Amino acid sequence: MPKDRTSAAWYALRRTLPPWSFEQNLRELVSCLPRYKVDEVIVKIDTEEFSHGQPTLEWAKAYQPKLAKARRALEKAGIVYSINPWLTVGHCDRARDDRAHLPGYQPVVGHDGTECTHCACPMSTVWRTHIAALWSIYAKTKPHIIWVEDDIRTFNHAPVSYGCFCPDHLRLFSEKAGQIVTREELVAAILKPGIPHPWRKLFLDMQAEVMIETVAHLAKAVHAVSPDTSLGLMSSGPTTHCLEGRRWKEFASAMADGRPLYSRPPLGNYEEGSLRGLYYSHNSIKNTRFCMPAESIELTEVENVPFTKYSKSTTFTFLQIALSVAYGCRGASLNLFDHAGTPMENDPEFGQMLGSKKTWLNALARACQEPGTYRGVQLLFHEKASYQKQLPPRAGFPSLAADGDAMMAALECAGIPTTYDQSSVVATNGQVLRACSDETITGLLKQGLFLDASAARVLLDRGFGNLIGLNDIEEPRPLDAFGPLSCEEYFNPRFGGAKHKYLTLTLPGLGRSAFISKMQPAPAVQLISTFVDPDTRPVLPGLYAFTNKLGGRVVVSALEFNSAVGGAFNHPFRTQQLQHIIRWLSNGNPSVMVTGGAFPLAFRKDNESTTILGVFNLTLDPWDKAVFEIGDSRKPARIEMLTSKGHWTASKGLTVKRVSKSLLKVECAQAFTYAEPLFIRLQWI
Repeated sequence: MPKDRTSAAWYALRRTLPPWSFEQNLRELVSCLPRYKVDEVIVKIDTEEFSHGQPTLEWAKAYQPKLAKARRALEKAGIVYSINPWLTVGHCDRARDDRAHLPGYQPVVGHDGTECTHCACPMSTVWRTHIAALWSIYAKTKPHIIWVEDDIRTFNHAPVSYGCFCPDHLRLFSEKAGQIVTREELVAAILKPGIPHPWRKLFLDMQAEVMIETVAHLAKAVHAVSPDTSLGLMSSGPTTHCLEGRRWKEFASAMADGRPLYSRPPLGNYEEGSLRGLYYSHNSIKNTRFCMPAESIELTEVENVPFTKYSKSTTFTFLQIALSVAYGCRGASLNLFDHAGTPMENDPEFGQMLGSKKTWLNALARACQEPGTYRGVQLLFHEKASYQKQLPPRAGFPSLAADGDAMMAALECAGIPTTYDQSSVVATNGQVLRACSDETITGLLKQGLFLDASAARVLLDRGFGNLIGLNDIEEPRPLDAFGPLSCEEYFNPRFGGAKHKYLTLTLPGLGRSAFISKMQPAPAVQLISTFVDPDTRPVLPGLYAFTNKLGGRVVVSALEFNSAVGGAFNHPFRTQQLQHIIRWLSNGNPSVMVTGGAFPLAFRKDNESTTILGVFNLTLDPWDKAVFEIGDSRKPARIEMLTSKGHWTASKGLTVKRVSKSLLKVECAQAFTYAEPLFIRLQWI
């Protein structure tokens, strides 16, 4: 990326210039983008509704002069030129059929035997020859970046498939397995209930190798023509890419091919929906960053589908950009306008918002892009989570996705920021621990560890029951299997509880049932809560705390978080419960927690001289104040907040109070709404 520090919050506008409206759309870009304060245009090619599928080389050669003209016009206006072909292997067929104009073209064959007509098998030699020639035509226009869409993966949309089971793939797999294997046999082995069949690992390894080879092929084709062009990767979320066994670092290295690599983590929320969708967005940034090489340059995907204010407001769009730079990204790629040639000024409010918010976003970006560490409770992710995951009977391919999002949502909604970086407290749900080594697990058990029922079952299976205070735990079952259970009585005062302090078990809401496990904790545990019947009599243990012989602290919940978190799980008592748990697990020294209202999305970023604290209010109700509890023994020299005009300024509403030798409370008594996130900067002595 050009070293332009005047624009810390980089705007990269993704814009289609259809052949029939090319001149009009290009004139508008040159005219409007200085006012929008856009830094880069990513020209989308042969896009969306008017896509030809795999474009012919004749079509691409006819369009190439237009791309060259766009590059000259944009660079003359001081705007960087990049491109984004709409597809590589293809998102979905949508009635496109490439077999006629590409003889010998092998489309994807799905797990159910359905053969696509457009989506390419990445092993197809005809496709590989064609895509190399096609991208060579594009690369001749010397773009700064060629973006690879998120269809560079082994699962596609419609027909839905999870991997390719074409003759070439089956032949390669059979060679690796040492016997002839049919599609039906392979699918059954991959989805075998219980202990995974060895073929699952073999298949996932094969997919990973094929896709590393595929992106290397793309990169070499581009760099043979334009050595200075970088590649950019849009991805689909690490938990989902576990379905294809993606090996992130090798994949990214092959795609970079010696050049800087750009990463476009998906923020989702293509339509506005609820503000709470931003929990997914921020987690996608952090999880993707954890997987990608440290030197990757991040421009998030802020996308509005199917475009106009009817699908997303300018305020929500702004919040996604703010969230991107708050979490340290270089900026955002903006897919805000349709692909049918409609002028951008048909919806002028988007451009007005981009221009008016640039100063504020630049100030936030400069602070958050400083080297440092985002703090919080550590979530676990393993790129090989699908390899060891044990499936129930009749499970489908989506069940192979990695677990962890439920724990993230539970903690973040309670004002407890999370991270994928190392921390003194770790929290996990589901079966991610099956992919971890005994050595890794032993290390976790020496610190603070929070487990849901499924994660506790994994550790019991692995022989660590004595270190988590657990004699036995049954497989999670629907709540009603245990008779009429009414509530979770959160009674232990050491963890903020009290007699008759109840949390509903109508989880996660009416019409859906949470799963719970019957536990047999060891005698030495401290019960935090129990599940009670309609007469308030205890029936089953709910939560317990335990200190093990390694000095580690463990909290185990009988709830299976994948089924329980959401809706009714969130409650002021739940916030108290979870915050007390994290305080105990951290020996009274939590890295960061925030209180002040419902549904916060908070963070802390540290370096040697400063700490940035932030909170997004993900409700429509204003917060009257925000209180941060941060573990830190340093002495603050100055405290400031970011004003609406983009200045870091001292305020009478900001106070810092020393609670203990290693704990501070930072309070902002100034009200703020969802439309204006709060950011505080502490400078240390």
